[in-house]
Amino acid sequence: MSGAHPSRYPPSSSNGIKKAIPSRSSSSRPSSRSSSASAASPTHSRSQLSFWMTDRRHLHLTAGDVAYRLDLISKVHGLEKAVEYFGMVPKRLRMPQCYGSLLKCYVEAKAVDKAEEHFAKMQEMGMKSSYTYTSMMKLYLETGQLERVHAMFQDMEEKGVKPDTFSVESMLAAYIAAEDVEGVGKVLDKANPHEKLVKWHGQALAASLFMKSGMQVRAVMALLEAERRISPKSSRIAYAFLLKTYTDLGMYPEVGRIWSVYKSKVPPSNTMYLSRISALLKMNDIDGAEATLKEWETVSLRYHDFRLINLMVDAYCREGLVEKAVALVDDAIKKGRTPYANTWYKLAGGFFKTGEVSKAVDMTRKALESATPPWKPDLTNVLMSLEHFMNQKDVEAAEEIASMLQKLGPLTKEVYHCLLKTYVRAGKPVSDLLERMKKDGLEADEETERMRVDLHPLSITK
Repeated sequence: MSGAHPSRYPPSSSNGIKKAIPSRSSSSRPSSRSSSASAASPTHSRSQLSFWMTDRRHLHLTAGDVAYRLDLISKVHGLEKAVEYFGMVPKRLRMPQCYGSLLKCYVEAKAVDKAEEHFAKMQEMGMKSSYTYTSMMKLYLETGQLERVHAMFQDMEEKGVKPDTFSVESMLAAYIAAEDVEGVGKVLDKANPHEKLVKWHGQALAASLFMKSGMQVRAVMALLEAERRISPKSSRIAYAFLLKTYTDLGMYPEVGRIWSVYKSKVPPSNTMYLSRISALLKMNDIDGAEATLKEWETVSLRYHDFRLINLMVDAYCREGLVEKAVALVDDAIKKGRTPYANTWYKLAGGFFKTGEVSKAVDMTRKALESATPPWKPDLTNVLMSLEHFMNQKDVEAAEEIASMLQKLGPLTKEVYHCLLKTYVRAGKPVSDLLERMKKDGLEADEETERMRVDLHPLSITK
């Protein structure tokens, strides 16, 4: 090897490795929007930068670089390309972290057989670590093979590999998924003296299982332990989770206490108040939720999330207090906030509940007018609106609703049947409508024909 700058890898490896990765400008690159979005993603950009840095000799390629690239290639180009890349990596760079990174690729792709084969190879090469065991436990957990999670943990202990937080919490998660209270208790009893082995989240999930099994004292102990283990970094998520957990368990005094602690330790945010109002509404405390919403209005935030308004709108409409819901939305609009499409849809449901059908139909129309994909409404209010137009024999209004709905996705058979009823009631020919159904992949069946004949025995399709 000559020259002032030693090569970072054998001359043949650079081009060989790069061939494993499709070029962004390759003519074989998929042209779909989703592919373009993927290619322009931060992950794709990091992958390009990593290769550019070594290609330009700004950096020597290390085992760490290879491990990092494997992860990026798998995410951007898929598992097959990551495996191909690994096969082209010089042997001197195939360190444990590279093998571990490839194992992670198999796990994330849920390629069980390939992961097991690779894990066995790592074991033969003496690459035994809590990371490899935890990766396999995660794979078995995510594929519902709970017994194999236990077997993997047992094998790890027998081979003298010291468990870490991730392996212990994977084992705990397997017992929780199986609702094995005894197993959960054993894991906690063994791990609790070592505080770092089970974090707050594991304790909180265990508490939910204990409560479900009628073990209230054990549940409270686990929740208090969870609270004790909350770190400043995890506090925002942790206190919101505990707030929900105590609410779900019906431990309302503790809900109030956690809220006070939450506010004292975490800067105010929309998420915080969203959690609190959700908890209060689950406790059927509308007055408390209203007071919290008023408090939220006074808090200095970068923006005020309309989802909190939606929570109250939903609650009011369920209770038949639709006028209060409308007033709340109107007030928010005056403050310069923009309702979501589902805000109007919730109001539509409220008006249908109080029997104010015309207002409900107007709100349904307003929701569909303002909607954009990927939001899709459940069809309850749409179908009731179409039924109203059927009774009015108003084909034009029914088609207007259907047209707006179609912008959000294909029409369902239920919608087409409502249109069919409207056409028949209005004495309109239905041949074109049946053809549209067919183009949408919905063939007219016996139910369709029976509906047409029952509604209008003399009607014909042409």
